Amino acid sequence: MTRLIPAVFCLLGVFMTSAFAETVTGTAFYRERIAVPPGATFEAVLEDISLADAAAIELGRVQSDGSSGPPYAFAIEYDPSAIDPAHTYSVRARITGPDGLMFTSDTVHPVLTRGAGQSVELRMVRVAARQQGDAEPVLGAHGLRLPASFSGILPCADCSGVQHHLDLWPDQSYQLRREWLGREDPLVMGAIGRWSVAPDRGALVLHSPRGSQANDGPLQWQIKGPATLRALAADGSEIVSNLPYELTTDGAFDPVDLPSMPMTGSFVYFADAATFEHCESGQRFGVAMQGAYLDLERAYLAERLAPQAPMLVVIDGQIATLPAMEGPPQRMVVVDRLIDTRPGEDCRRDMATASLVNTYWKLDQLGGAEVQAQPNTREPHIVLRTASLDEAVPRYSATVGCNAMSGSYEVSRTALTFGPGMATLMACMSPLADMERDLAAALAQTRSYRVTGQTLVLSDSDDAVLAVFRAVYLP
Repeated sequence: MTRLIPAVFCLLGVFMTSAFAETVTGTAFYRERIAVPPGATFEAVLEDISLADAAAIELGRVQSDGSSGPPYAFAIEYDPSAIDPAHTYSVRARITGPDGLMFTSDTVHPVLTRGAGQSVELRMVRVAARQQGDAEPVLGAHGLRLPASFSGILPCADCSGVQHHLDLWPDQSYQLRREWLGREDPLVMGAIGRWSVAPDRGALVLHSPRGSQANDGPLQWQIKGPATLRALAADGSEIVSNLPYELTTDGAFDPVDLPSMPMTGSFVYFADAATFEHCESGQRFGVAMQGAYLDLERAYLAERLAPQAPMLVVIDGQIATLPAMEGPPQRMVVVDRLIDTRPGEDCRRDMATASLVNTYWKLDQLGGAEVQAQPNTREPHIVLRTASLDEAVPRYSATVGCNAMSGSYEVSRTALTFGPGMATLMACMSPLADMERDLAAALAQTRSYRVTGQTLVLSDSDDAVLAVFRAVYLP
């Protein structure tokens, strides 16, 4: 009889977990009389889209056989304790076929808060038709015909102008390339993420991770018509100026290549082919077998995962249009550097971008070597605190598990420097003494940082990686 007790408790645990989950239901459809091919996948995602300066946070996702509809009925389970009545939540849907994205929802569909219910109906628009050139794109409720590419040169205080190229997809993903013109030291930045529209203001909002390159410029654009976007100030207000702040499109869609930038995504290697699904945007790419690709493949194989199982990775990489083994050229990820791997985690957790300050950053790598917490010691970490009434300048505290280290720091955009530090004077046993010395040296050499999802990377003046941290104990 006693042997039944663990099983009973397990079953109770399952029922208790299910009891606390709630569900958003809905139906998705498209109007075209087109059959979806075998192997296609339907997907519906519940997201928190409240923050204009951060990626949408995924709360739930369901997938089903794309060839079974339309219509597609779905039910997305979510944790009701994660819902904030002051936030905005939305459901998006898409169908992906063997050759890529076929149909997608292209407007915001609110649920759960602000008077919205728990059920929604989504109309998806055709994407493949635009790629084949046999139909014009639909004018969305937001006033844009997508997909489309927008471009223009915006004013610059210390250069001749900033060349913008913005690609928008109907599935609410985007990519942005910016080049600062007329500089002695060339500067080109790329960003990829998701967009939404604030209907009350008619504003297009580009969501991107904090600490990403996209946060150096306008994140919000006024929709002036199907062919024109005008930059808004960071707070969403109008920029009153006679200078050119517009991006325009002639209706063409010509996705641009993006320079190297930090990216977090799910990597899969199977049957001599590799794919990368970018967390923030949801876009899926093939991975070119060049650059630092072999480092990524070896790290994946070393984990001995189940066939086709994804592994969360953090990389520096480009998005480039390259020749394919079959068919036309394809947009692919070119890996420049493998920064970190996160076996057992997925994009859903990493979509919530951590803040540089007031976060416990657990030390994962130091000088390219993996860091392990030592028994009966505090785990290696760093915390950057904001200035307070007691301390006029922002300060950090850190440890590898022995002495407490502290000091001041300065941050400006992506630049980060640590001032001379102090430490307690306990005698540290090996390997803590070496780790402590190495961490102090890494902080002294730090000149820049980037936060990608929940990964913090510290780099020196040559952009060499000094240390990699992971956000822990988040709300």
